[in-house]
Amino acid sequence: MDLEKCLSRNCSKNNKGIIVVGAESSIGSVLVPELVEKYETVILTETPANYDELVTKYSRFQKFHNIYFLELDVLNKEHIKGLEVFIEEKQLIIDALIYLAGINILVPALEVTEEIWDQIMDINLKGFFFLSQAVAQNMILNGGGNILGVASQHGVVANIDRAAYCASKAGMIHLAKELALEWAKYGIRVNTVSPTMILSEKNKVILESPRAKKEYLTKIPLKKYALPEDVSDAILFLSSQQAAMITGQNLVIDGGWTIY
Repeated sequence: MDLEKCLSRNCSKNNKGIIVVGAESSIGSVLVPELVEKYETVILTETPANYDELVTKYSRFQKFHNIYFLELDVLNKEHIKGLEVFIEEKQLIIDALIYLAGINILVPALEVTEEIWDQIMDINLKGFFFLSQAVAQNMILNGGGNILGVASQHGVVANIDRAAYCASKAGMIHLAKELALEWAKYGIRVNTVSPTMILSEKNKVILESPRAKKEYLTKIPLKKYALPEDVSDAILFLSSQQAAMITGQNLVIDGGWTIY
């Protein structure tokens, strides 16, 4: 690629910053090493319970990059305000927000309690909105940016024992469309990715069991689960200049599950 084209596509490291919410996740494990090569400043957040694991996992990058670790409970208004203050005090320009936080509790719809409903909705949907709102303030002041949430194929098609989860992820997908429409005038793009079941070290035993293969894998035409790398690659694409004309979209990474 010639120099002029490279510059137009921002091939060099982005001198702006990116925030990854829920960075200790399996997707984060693959995504973060890529991001530290592309962004000058990377802010990684996790819940207080997972914060020490976050620091242990990524502290090796601190010698070479501007990486900051923050405790962030997406349900805590003070934590979100603290993130805003941190960005302002450091005089950071935030170019991207990646929302990896999410929760699922498998329970039949007739047994869903208000507590379960609120917990899933608050983390998957409410948290995504208020983090996006907080970061959008910085993006508006600095000429735009990119917001991306990880939704789910279950925001597109239904599955049993997931009433609150399906509703929360469908809400996230449509919320992203609304924000994309409303914030386009500020140069802010908003998209989601919707993966199928993701095979990771934490759930490998479950997903590779005969029961799971019969229940899940048979519904995927490609006959394989998604890997964290599959989701990370989609996020990197939608966050890049190659996707500069893509907003309000939901990229489904499901091996064909939602074809039916």
